[in-house]
Amino acid sequence: MKNKKVNVSLILAISIAIIVFALDLTSKYLVEYFLPNVGDSANFLPGFIGFVVVHNDGAGWNLLSGMPALLIVLTLVILALLITFYALQMKKYRNITSKLLSIAFAFIVGGCLGNLYDRIFFGYVRDFLNFEFINFPVFNLADTFLTIGVILFVIYFIFFYGREDKKKDIAKEEEKNS
Repeated sequence: MKNKKVNVSLILAISIAIIVFALDLTSKYLVEYFLPNVGDSANFLPGFIGFVVVHNDGAGWNLLSGMPALLIVLTLVILALLITFYALQMKKYRNITSKLLSIAFAFIVGGCLGNLYDRIFFGYVRDFLNFEFINFPVFNLADTFLTIGVILFVIYFIFFYGREDKKKDIAKEEEKNS
């Protein structure tokens, strides 16, 4: 029975990461199809959000612009650290992790893979979502999922990380007292 639970967390994480990656690449393809040139734009919800094609060779807010090799290496290091952390959590808790951790992990991995794909194959990230009501950098779905994933990860650490240990300790203490 435990093996089924073991696979649920991992299957959930892998499935969501693949869906996020596919949604990101599909959205970028569709925007390029309908708006083929850098600077092309289209209204979606006028005054709120629109599409504008931008090729970003940096990270958010154009940080590390013109350093694609460094951004690729940083992304790979972040992915390696995140996968290691997730694997250690799976091992520590006998392959059962929090669904929140699995979803956060999947959003971050899927988003990283979407932007990593762009950096490797194009030399830049294809951004297109533009908030028209504020001065904010143009972004893409991968960025959106990365942001949500990081927020969920922080929530996990603040409210849930370590509680599994406490539950284990309470169960062991109750066993001793019985």
